[in-house]
Amino acid sequence: MGARVAAIMAVICVGGAAACAAAVPPSSAPLVSEPSTEATPAVTDPAPTPVPSARPRQDLGAELDVRAMKHDQTGDVLEFASDATGIIFSSNLAEDSGPEAAPDVWRYVPGPSAKPELAWRNPNRDHSVVKLGGDAGMLAFVDIPLTGERAWDLWLLPKVGAEPVLLDTHPGDEDVSSLVPSFSVYQPMVAWTAFDRGPNGPVSQLLTAEAPDWTPQVILERQAWEAELWLPSLYGHMLVFTEVRYSADRSTDERSVHLLDLLDPTAEPRRLDISGRATMPLLAGNTVLWKEAEPGFNMFNWGRMFRYDLLSGQVSSVSVWPQEYVNYPSVGSRFVAWWGADGFSFGVFDLVRDRARLIERYSNASQANVLRPHVAGDLMVWEYVDSSKPETYRELRWASLPNPRDD
Repeated sequence: MGARVAAIMAVICVGGAAACAAAVPPSSAPLVSEPSTEATPAVTDPAPTPVPSARPRQDLGAELDVRAMKHDQTGDVLEFASDATGIIFSSNLAEDSGPEAAPDVWRYVPGPSAKPELAWRNPNRDHSVVKLGGDAGMLAFVDIPLTGERAWDLWLLPKVGAEPVLLDTHPGDEDVSSLVPSFSVYQPMVAWTAFDRGPNGPVSQLLTAEAPDWTPQVILERQAWEAELWLPSLYGHMLVFTEVRYSADRSTDERSVHLLDLLDPTAEPRRLDISGRATMPLLAGNTVLWKEAEPGFNMFNWGRMFRYDLLSGQVSSVSVWPQEYVNYPSVGSRFVAWWGADGFSFGVFDLVRDRARLIERYSNASQANVLRPHVAGDLMVWEYVDSSKPETYRELRWASLPNPRDD
């Protein structure tokens, strides 16, 4: 998997403000404790196994029934996410996958005797699906070749078994960035950002497409040498996104989060942050969350979390305890998840109780790590890695979280 991951990261990582190095800022404060469809290849059929804890789980962890999908059920997983009702992932599970490739999209819906279902079989067996997301079975994903050429395709699958829709593709121009689109899926719409050719040079665009015809519509456009649009998040007809605006020599940048009402075509985007370091926004009802990296670090580095109340206009910090720095946040119906810089600690933020909740803590002497948690609805999935146990070196784990009505 190493060569494949290296090739893919070269395509996904962003230059300039979004450089890919994810250095952790030096610690500036101690951690503060928080108050208490071709033929589907054969797949093994055993139900995902319950996961025992090395020591008694505390707080939220004590409430969860954590399950795992073993390697023989998933193959080597490259990308994964929750779509609220299922777990979606790309992998080399099919025996005819190309060397180092993760070409196909699979979906697993938790339940008795459930097993992963092939959602999309890639006709290009030496390609990889490097980014995916969805909402209750409506899936979007990015497919790229592993040859280093400037190419990607953004696909939409309205539902498993439906004909895929090609939403966007890289134009192939040498001067157009080949960085893959970022996108958000919220039925019956998908929003994405992408680079394309324009009449006066490369442009960065924010686009949407809606059922039933899925015709792409350009919502905003910027000259790519001046600004870039990134990381949309949909909630109903409201949309938040990041704009990165560069200085003349591109040595510095300002990152801002904006809110847009898609029902009002005359509306101007409304800026929500004041820091100039806001990125990775998430829209959840009347709350907008985002991450801010420390000054001097690019937008894909670890950072801290903030939220904006759309009713009061107030910005406040969000506790990321037991972490100090986090990355790649996601939001469900009640909880906010993120990838913590400390892989030994695993927690989420509870929007109902307005506090951080602990799921698991592993010993610093162990070789266990929690990677890339992702939540949508009440379903959270993450990758568990323990290099001391070859039989469970890497596996997808998941749990159903309490919903807002459970308190």
